[in-house]
Amino acid sequence: MGSAAKRRLGDIFVERGIISDEQLREALEQQRETGGKLGEVLVELGFITRVGLAGVISEQWDELRVSQSGRKTAETEARRAASKGSSVVEVALRERLEALTAELADRDRRIAQQEATIAALLERPGPAAA
Repeated sequence: MGSAAKRRLGDIFVERGIISDEQLREALEQQRETGGKLGEVLVELGFITRVGLAGVISEQWDELRVSQSGRKTAETEARRAASKGSSVVEVALRERLEALTAELADRDRRIAQQEATIAALLERPGPAAA
């Protein structure tokens, strides 16, 4: 197995036994149809949780950042984090959690707007049935 940063998201979930090959194929098909992100499709289909998705994305992001910036930068960040009482992983997870929290808040806002629109449409008197 390679690092998480170099592996595809769906492959990581299959390798960990979280989803099956068949579930991955179904999600990829839906992704092609909708143009959505694979992780979000997997969540919408109920194959994974948002927490599981966040964990794998955070792992990928952290490994990618370390591999791109090199060991020296990672060691510098580790020293900085340690001086603040946090590990590099904790800092990375906290940053990813903040980004996901903002994204979820935005989605919740959009859903609330859609629900209000639907409720208003349902309250409208429709054409009389013949």
